[in-house]
Amino acid sequence: MAPRKSLFRKLYKLHVYLGVFVAIHFTLFALSGLPLLFKEDFISQEQGAAAPTEKREIVEAYASIYDQLRKDYPNDRVLALFPEDTNANIVNARLGVDGTTKLRGARRLSFNLAQSSGLAKENSSGSRVLEKVFDWLLVFHRELFLGSSGKIYIGFVGLAYVFMLISGFIIYGNFMKGRSFGEIRSEKILRLSDLHKFVGMVSFGWGLIVGLSGVFLAFNGVLIKLFLYGSLTHLAQAYGAQATGGDADAPFEKIVESALSAKGDAVISYISFPDTEFGVNGHYLFLINGTDRFSERISDLVVVDAKTAALREVVQLPIYLKLLLLSEPLHFGDYGGLFLKVVWAVFTLCSLAVVLLGLASFYLKRSQRREGDRVRKRDARLLKNWRLPVTARGYGVPVALGVVTLVGIIAALFAEGALTKAALGLLLIPLVPLFLLRRKRDA
Repeated sequence: MAPRKSLFRKLYKLHVYLGVFVAIHFTLFALSGLPLLFKEDFISQEQGAAAPTEKREIVEAYASIYDQLRKDYPNDRVLALFPEDTNANIVNARLGVDGTTKLRGARRLSFNLAQSSGLAKENSSGSRVLEKVFDWLLVFHRELFLGSSGKIYIGFVGLAYVFMLISGFIIYGNFMKGRSFGEIRSEKILRLSDLHKFVGMVSFGWGLIVGLSGVFLAFNGVLIKLFLYGSLTHLAQAYGAQATGGDADAPFEKIVESALSAKGDAVISYISFPDTEFGVNGHYLFLINGTDRFSERISDLVVVDAKTAALREVVQLPIYLKLLLLSEPLHFGDYGGLFLKVVWAVFTLCSLAVVLLGLASFYLKRSQRREGDRVRKRDARLLKNWRLPVTARGYGVPVALGVVTLVGIIAALFAEGALTKAALGLLLIPLVPLFLLRRKRDA
């Protein structure tokens, strides 16, 4: 038993001291992420006509955008084209200024397929203050204004956050032996500590999903390059060093047409151009999605030869890239309308409360360390002044709440119609204990 107790003490100390580091960062991410949840509600875009779904219409739309880009920016290199997540009528373009192949610092343009004029605006010079504020918040939330190094740093912070969740779950079970779920003691320091554990268990499932998806998003550049250099190098080697991206390429209309022929009902979710940072020499890379609720979340990678417009292959993405593609909606909760955004905001505030309660408890315990014996006596005398009207002990309730949260989040991502509403309703269940907590005075 001694080695086990020693290991637990080490885990507890690591949880406490690493928690201070994670708490500072999480507070910044929570405060910047909360307004980003409602970005689309503050900055509304007119939907206009329905986005094209017929293959011929899609081909013509993208070919028209490409032609306009080549005409208006002849010295720039087209790096990528992709539709807006929340409005398929908006197609975003990234251009490497003066031929650069890097996405960082690229010219950012948007095209509205519902407008006859086509070009909507150049995003980087947006005139509305609100848009600039949200752009600023997104860059801060994503990379702390540190560029790609900042994203990697945030990825490691995310891993530390996930460790805090798992270690906190283990610590909870040890400290709650013989006590009911939601049992809150009344002495100040102990009350803060118990509330920290209680709210932490309520938001555990949500925190795990958001933390892991945030880690995937932070390491997205690394994961994509790992795939390109590991799985698609044979394409670049076979093509050699021939130049692409100019008039010698096949017509772009034929290239898009060839990519869409790889799948029955298909829409484009991303086009990476040849010889770019996230591209392959001599080949266009298309992420193609289906049109139903399930297939629109799952992408196939279609590889098209730049010179001949021939469909080279359809590549099944490895599991880590599929998880990466699912990470953005899972992280930002933008796939279930305003209701899901509000639920996401409530969970964010709960997780922020966990962080702040933990910091307060840590500070007070350190400042009153010399009074430790008195604290333990108060602990024994005031036990069970606060509690939930349930008697479940140990991990039972926390595990159940975590499973319900995970099922609700993932089911809402893929379900349709009434099933979507049922899945969203599941996400309210883990929040119920927050409203049932009440004070019960000893007789």
